[in-house]
Amino acid sequence: MPLTESPFSCRLLDALFYLSCVLVFPSYWFIDRLLSCVVPTSVESTCGTALRILCLVFGVPLFLLLFVLSLPLCVFGLLLWAPLHQVRRPFSYQQFVVSQDLPERTITGECRFIFVSANLCLLPDGLARFSNLSHTQRRVATISKLLCASPDLVLENGEDMLPICSTEDVLPMIETPHQKVAGGGEDNLFEVSLIFPQNADFICLQEVFDGRASRKLRLCLGSSFPYILYDVGPSGPQGCGFKFFNSGLFLASRHPLVNAEYYIYPNGRGEDALASKGLLCVKVHLGTTEQKQSIVGYINCTHLHAPESDATIRCDQMSLILQWVSDFQAGNTQDGELVAFDVLCGDLNFDNCSSDDCLEQKHNLFSMYRDPCRDCAGRDRFGAIGTLLRQELLYHEAVNTPGRLKSTLQSDSERRLYVASPLPQDDGGEHWTGRRIDYILYRETDTLLPAVVDRFQFITRLAGLSDHIPVSLHLSSSLPESGAL
Repeated sequence: MPLTESPFSCRLLDALFYLSCVLVFPSYWFIDRLLSCVVPTSVESTCGTALRILCLVFGVPLFLLLFVLSLPLCVFGLLLWAPLHQVRRPFSYQQFVVSQDLPERTITGECRFIFVSANLCLLPDGLARFSNLSHTQRRVATISKLLCASPDLVLENGEDMLPICSTEDVLPMIETPHQKVAGGGEDNLFEVSLIFPQNADFICLQEVFDGRASRKLRLCLGSSFPYILYDVGPSGPQGCGFKFFNSGLFLASRHPLVNAEYYIYPNGRGEDALASKGLLCVKVHLGTTEQKQSIVGYINCTHLHAPESDATIRCDQMSLILQWVSDFQAGNTQDGELVAFDVLCGDLNFDNCSSDDCLEQKHNLFSMYRDPCRDCAGRDRFGAIGTLLRQELLYHEAVNTPGRLKSTLQSDSERRLYVASPLPQDDGGEHWTGRRIDYILYRETDTLLPAVVDRFQFITRLAGLSDHIPVSLHLSSSLPESGAL
């Protein structure tokens, strides 16, 4: 069945769901403003003492009163909202208007695909402040423009104005020893980049929890990425608990989506149990060969359990990933199709250097999917960089602009100061990676076209806008010769 834009089977349910959201929104906004008055960022704590006092003295009682007054509407809205989630498809789909007269894309020889993954921390403003980030709506407006901006634009972030010139100027390589990846990859695999790669095929985002933020992303990305999955994961009563948030996953694609399925993790605990985290499996149509064989790809996006001490929960979720990926692909594979790639990306909330994460590092997931940044369990390749920044130092001048963050990441001594340390904290020896918890993994099997990693990027363009460093994977797949098809 082709994907439809509405997550409901009829327009009446769509209208009722929209009405329920309108009724709930005032209470949602007032409690968000209340939290914003109470929880300061590090900048506000040091520079805005008078303003903080005003917020506490006047803002807290005002928003608390407005929240109480809006509760009757909120309760009525929830009585509509919660049961509608039981009949709602667990994601929404946006398809930008695409001409049906466009010819089918014919792929010959080698085909290249670019994947981007980023955790944006687009929570409601009051909750984002617990990660030392604020002004969610302003941040997403800037992030949306940066995700789809062309490289000839001027970056403005903080005090620096960074003119973007040629690709060689903005994509300098970290010197690495000669190494090959996936049976023939290029030297100098790892790069630190000021910009997002141009002509990315897929953007996989995590922590896009806020509905208004999701809308702004879709409006901005829609013209370049005609196929978008958002609002992924059911909210409301689920099993024996209640989900206040969806999964936060968001997928934008330049290529048509054939099918998608969402699987929710059954073992969330603590604050993570409030969101319906899980695995989004997507099949995409990439084109055809000259012999009219269909070429497809599989993308799997997730955000694993967050609390650092819950390694067994993450391991159980990783086992579920293997099972669900197998189930999805078994149910969606058509005879004669060529599979160009099978990619797993997202925030896995563990790294490959922390001794506390040894259970996850040795999981069978890494026997199925390859991590281009990983040498072996417990050791990263030289040139790999941690992707989780120290939240308390997000606005320090060494990391608050793309250019400064790039310089800091390229310096082994500076990187140790601003990237989160492995657990338990250690100096990491000669090459210190830091906590690399954002992954793009790829799979190699006899059923897939041969794949080579051309480049893996750590992107600094969102400096000061997220506590994670976005990553990008450039993957090449080679079609077999015509006689072998």
